[in-house]
Amino acid sequence: MKRKKNVRQETRPKPSFGSIYRVKGSKYLYINFSYFGQRLRFPTDREDTDSDRDELKEFLNDVGEKIRKRTLNFANTFYWLDEKTKAYFSELEGREVHPEPEHVLFGEYAEQWMARKIPTFASVTKQRDYLQALNSRILPHFGSMPFASITATVVESFIDNLKRSIRTTIPSRAKGARNGTPLSVKTLKSIITPMTKIWTAGCNDHNWNLRSPFSGLTEKYKELTDRHLQEQERLVILRGEEEEEKPSRREVLLCAEWKRLLLFVDPHYHLVMNLLMMGLIGSELEGLQKQHVGEEAVQIRCALVREKEGKVYLKFKPKNWYRKRELPMTRRLRELFDNAMAKSSSTEIIEFDNGISLPANKFVLTMEDGSPFNYASFVKTVWNRAMKKAGFAKRIPYACRHSFVQWSLLIGVTKTRLVDLMGHCNKNMIDRVYGQYRQGLVDERQAILDYLGEDFLAMEELKIGFPDRYHRRMGLEALQKPRALDLAATFSQSFGQSQGLYADNYLR
Repeated sequence: MKRKKNVRQETRPKPSFGSIYRVKGSKYLYINFSYFGQRLRFPTDREDTDSDRDELKEFLNDVGEKIRKRTLNFANTFYWLDEKTKAYFSELEGREVHPEPEHVLFGEYAEQWMARKIPTFASVTKQRDYLQALNSRILPHFGSMPFASITATVVESFIDNLKRSIRTTIPSRAKGARNGTPLSVKTLKSIITPMTKIWTAGCNDHNWNLRSPFSGLTEKYKELTDRHLQEQERLVILRGEEEEEKPSRREVLLCAEWKRLLLFVDPHYHLVMNLLMMGLIGSELEGLQKQHVGEEAVQIRCALVREKEGKVYLKFKPKNWYRKRELPMTRRLRELFDNAMAKSSSTEIIEFDNGISLPANKFVLTMEDGSPFNYASFVKTVWNRAMKKAGFAKRIPYACRHSFVQWSLLIGVTKTRLVDLMGHCNKNMIDRVYGQYRQGLVDERQAILDYLGEDFLAMEELKIGFPDRYHRRMGLEALQKPRALDLAATFSQSFGQSQGLYADNYLR
């Protein structure tokens, strides 16, 4: 019988279980043994030296002993093999495959998690945000790392090196002032959140007891926030005390500024402006339907999501579950809604990319030409032009949400009610994000109430904040109510009354 020419014959001491050999042309050793009646041949990372052969000999003898005792854990022992092979023999052993964190790449597990979990997200926006964060930031950096190598130091170093990256073919934008600058804490959290979800899922699936590399991020975010504030102070000093700081694009609007801005907005869009000032965002404006406009309240229930690829989805919940809210229907809003809904009469069918079809006249808002309302077009052709004509520094419509919070607090809306009106889960957002007071607002307290309307406030809020207006309103309502007939005067006194028995002197 001819021997194989490509296998070098060994004359050295052999292991008691299996065999060791070297293929011609390779400097690495191979092992050969039988398991569950199947012949297995695996390459190793050991070279053909006496010390490596002795190590492999002891290894195979140990494997043979464990097989005889039926205690071999194939997946852990041969961790370098492919997952399919490990899973096959683990099933024959009657055990689940739980590889060690040193042997599982974060990228491989992340790909499986993304394919399994992201399609189940109800929010199209959340799907997009997770995919963008993982594909553009997380996987390029952590994809080739095993779970065991991802430590708190590695994650913090990754965060420190994250910079704003503007991907564009326009040279002026690519070289913009913000390109290459550190990311905001809010953006950092949106990038790290998908990674923490995958990390937790991996540890749970494989029963790993690893220390979380994200446990110190609260302090890290605080450090970055303090660093940002110090940098702002440094820039103010460099610019000089006399140079005025540019207003934020979300700076609160004074009531007088708001009224001036409305002068340069076509009346067709006054309802849009009022809803912006009551905290609605673009996707909620586009998704507002007539069926959600009631006699006493406006229900915020739907939102439109537009993808960069041009796809449009109609969601039956806004940004998150607590964004479902109701706004009071004031007299001012009632008139604006009636006019807007009368103009929305197109029978054109709108086809959404999530399989929903609705007539255009089911929606409240339209563009001036009668087409369905488009928020991006509104900002470009109406909002930005009005800001410029009014002579104001550039602000984004989101500044209205900030203004609405400050206006509401100023006229006495309780924080608990304001949380519901804004669609927040608690008061923290109002205190932490929307708490920037604007000088001059306190002098506009009466003007703000005149604009929003007394019927915007709950009666108790009006009573506490504006007692004179409350009593005047209560007096007017009392005069408008029909009075009951004075039966005693009509039919003379009852027998009890004729004997001096009145409610105020015996019902005590």
